[in-house]
Amino acid sequence: MKSKVTRLISGSVLAALVSSGCGPTGWNRSSGPMQDHPMHGSMTDAKDTKWTAADLRSNLNALLGEHVLIAAVATSHALGGREAAFKGAVGGLDANSIDISKAISAVYGADAEKAFLPLWRKHIGFFVDYTTGAATKDKAKQDEAVADLLGYSQDFGAFLSSANPNLPKSAVADLVKSHILT
Repeated sequence: MKSKVTRLISGSVLAALVSSGCGPTGWNRSSGPMQDHPMHGSMTDAKDTKWTAADLRSNLNALLGEHVLIAAVATSHALGGREAAFKGAVGGLDANSIDISKAISAVYGADAEKAFLPLWRKHIGFFVDYTTGAATKDKAKQDEAVADLLGYSQDFGAFLSSANPNLPKSAVADLVKSHILT
């Protein structure tokens, strides 16, 4: 239970960090990632509505919380040997990844989205490797995945820091490392 709470808190803090440089007035909602997100209903006609920094934090928090929950379901299916259910959950993780990349795009632009999505997918692959190693009791595979994930934390910290100078690489990397080690 403590581990799940730590992951959720890490995701919330990461969402707040990612959105911290967006300013108090926000950005145009019509180009945002949640145009048809169920939390807000359809926003395709809200061209003049602005998102505040709080709106962005809330949406990223929801997406990252969803990521943690889907990842937990995927892990449970993998460890339980439920291959078809595991593959379905991994598909859900990818759909969630695309939604998160669109949030990144809305804040930092299309180039950031193009850089973010493969980087984010890479970390999911490393977690899948770890889970597969755990399910098959392959300690070497688990250790390699943890090493890959720790390297990823530096890459992700560098990515977010380059997108937003208000996000120190080390702060982001430490949050991602905490997520990895829980």
